[in-house]
Amino acid sequence: MKVFEFSEASVSPEGWLCLKVDNVPMARQFVLDSRGKKYDCEIKEHRGLRSLAANGYMWKLCELLAKAIGSTKDEVYIDAVRDVGVFRDFHLPEEEVKSFRTAWSAIGAGWPTEKVDYTPDGLVVIRAYYGSSVYSTKRMARLIDNLVQDCKAVGIETLPPDKLAALVDQHQPVKIGGGDG
Repeated sequence: MKVFEFSEASVSPEGWLCLKVDNVPMARQFVLDSRGKKYDCEIKEHRGLRSLAANGYMWKLCELLAKAIGSTKDEVYIDAVRDVGVFRDFHLPEEEVKSFRTAWSAIGAGWPTEKVDYTPDGLVVIRAYYGSSVYSTKRMARLIDNLVQDCKAVGIETLPPDKLAALVDQHQPVKIGGGDG
């Protein structure tokens, strides 16, 4: 699969879709390699993924908060994902619930599920949360803000707002205290 980022597009009267791509050599190589083949194309709005620095800071907050409240960093993380994360509700027959929950949770540490209700026709409503590995910068910022509030509530020092904004919004690496960050 090839991914081309672009910010301008046009369509000719004959139906040619023209894209002004950011990486011209990669696009040129794709055109040369693709002659005579048929392709499917999906175009979606570009969304920046959360930075590794933001991810590292999020885990550092989980670790500090876990120590302060006598929990584990994974439990703190899962609670934060449930508080502010993205989820989808699935309506399943009772006999499929266990295998679905096992499979969903196996995707990663922050992919919890919970039984939340029953439908009028007897199906079980399972709420499945998406882990932060697929979060956009906006969603990651919301997760970190939630953890920062929790840390402040128990007296844990966090980054000042300007450094936090740089970390989350602009993907600039920010050193966190004297630790591993």
